[in-house]
Formats: sequence, structure tokens, C-alpha cells
Amino acid sequence: MAPKKAAPVPARKETPSLPSDVEDLKAEIDRQIGSLVNQSNRGEIVTRMVSVVQERFSGPIAHPRHLRAYDDIVPGSAERIIRMAEKAQDHNAGMDTKIVDGQIDDQKRGMRFGLFALVLVLCLAAGFDYMDKPIMAGMFLSTAVLGAIPVFVFGRNGKN
Repeated sequence: MAPKKAAPVPARKETPSLPSDVEDLKAEIDRQIGSLVNQSNRGEIVTRMVSVVQERFSGPIAHPRHLRAYDDIVPGSAERIIRMAEKAQDHNAGMDTKIVDGQIDDQKRGMRFGLFALVLVLCLAAGFDYMDKPIMAGMFLSTAVLGAIPVFVFGRNGKN
């Protein structure tokens, strides 16, 4: 039986310098295929056979293929991984709810305190007016007005 002729190989492209680990890998492949492939085609075949596979999967659980592999190694582990991700998601949602509820409570407490302070300052202004001290009454009243109106118009953070 006559040896098969190799398909024509297109002109070899110049490859940019590769990291040393890739060069080491190419050298190892070249050593392994040694006498199986003639010397003139060996470099092209090695270059074509070397490939880098990179997978990225973003999410709370592993890629389904990886889950299947985990389950093959330890039966039931895929379900445990999914349950763990569900628990983490429930925990994060609970923490977000607590944070938002805490912020709302803080805002309510601040508004109550602000209203109490405003009423107190207005009472002091009325008291000074009753004692016939209009300058002191005007100072307390102007402080209350200048401090309270912008809060009610623009909010506590001064945003429109």
C-alpha cells in the first residue's frame, strides 16, 4: 500500500512571539509526534494542533456542563450547589431589604426630629414675642423659616 500524500499546506504565517509555556507545549508536542510526521510539515501541524480554550461563565452557579461533571464525581452535588446559590441569593435579597428598611426608618426619624425642632423653635419665637422681645422672636422665627423651608422644598439632601 502506497503512503498517503499529505494535503497541500498553505504558506506558513508568521506567528507573534509566544509565551514560553506555549513554546514549551509546542516543543513537547513536536517531540511526541517525532517520527510520525515528516520534518517539513511538523511545524505547521504542531501550530495547527495547539489551541487554547478559555471558557467564561458568569452567574451564581457553575455552567451546566460543569454541574454535570460535579454530579458525576459526587452524586447530588449539582443539586447542593444550586441550593447553595439559592440560599445566597435569598440572603442577599434579605440584606437588601434590611438596608432599605433601615434607610426609610432613618429618614422617618430625621423628619420627626426636624419637625420637633421646628415646633420648638417656633414656640420659642412665640414665647419671646409674648415677652415683648421682638428681636429675639424674629431671630428664632427667621432661623426656623430659613432652615425649614429649603428642607421641605428641596429635600434633606438639597436635590431637586
